[in-house]
Amino acid sequence: MGQYRGLLTPEERARIAEIQDLLIDRFVEHREATGEGEDERVKRLEAEIDDLLREKEEVEKWATLGSA
Repeated sequence: MGQYRGLLTPEERARIAEIQDLLIDRFVEHREATGEGEDERVKRLEAEIDDLLREKEEVEKWATLGSA
């Protein structure tokens, strides 16, 4: 994200920070679910992680396109 920081609006920076916090939570949950053998929960968390990463990329992409 560092390369985009100057290009992001305050709202976009806030959303990126929120997504990063959510990702940390989901990765911790994923590790716990994996350790406990909860396969369905692991799959659900992996889908949530993928969605959050995709959203983060979209915010960063639009910031880059908006500055071009």
